[in-house]
Parts: sequence; C-alpha cells; structure tokens
Amino acid sequence: MGVKATFVLDEALMNAGRELVKQRRFRSMNALVEQALRDELAQLRREEIKAALHAASQDDLFLRDIAEIEEDFAAADQE
Repeated sequence: MGVKATFVLDEALMNAGRELVKQRRFRSMNALVEQALRDELAQLRREEIKAALHAASQDDLFLRDIAEIEEDFAAADQE
C-alpha cells in the first residue's frame, strides 16, 4: 500500500513529468515519481557497491584472503 507524501518540485520538472504522463509514458505522476526514486536509489546502491569493491581492492588483508581461497581451490579448479 502506498504512503501519501507532499513535495515541492521545480516547475520545469513538474511540467516535464506532466508531459510524460500526457504522452502515456507513465500512467500517472505518482508512477513517474516512484520509478524515478527507485532508479535513483538503485544507482546510489550501485555506487556504494562499486566504492566498497574499490576499497576492498586496496585492502591487503582482503587481497590475502582472496589469494588463500584461490590457492585452496586451485586443485578443484583443475578437475
């Protein structure tokens, strides 16, 4: 179930959104805002994961763990 919220948006954004709804690219302004928020949150999450992976690639302990795991499974990988 949805939660009602009130926002103040830039007029140009609102007009662009209304035009997309008018063109039937979204069924409503609510659907447009919800999709835009989902997309932005997903992008932020991807950026967080990318930053964490980059940090891990610079972490000596993590890299040693990966090397140990690769060594442990080297024989199994050759089967």
